[in-house]
Amino acid sequence: MRSETHSAEDVAIYKTGPGSALVAGVMEQNVIFHIMNTAGHLSKRAAKNDTE
Repeated sequence: MRSETHSAEDVAIYKTGPGSALVAGVMEQNVIFHIMNTAGHLSKRAAKNDTE
């Protein structure tokens, strides 16, 4: 496959740890990304690494 696709297939997501309370029911894929980003402070880490 030469390009990525989003198939809209249902997938299992398991929750534990920081931000796990935000995961519930049926969710869009992009929402899962934002939950992971928020819980892991990924944007802050990326910004910090860019300034170092």
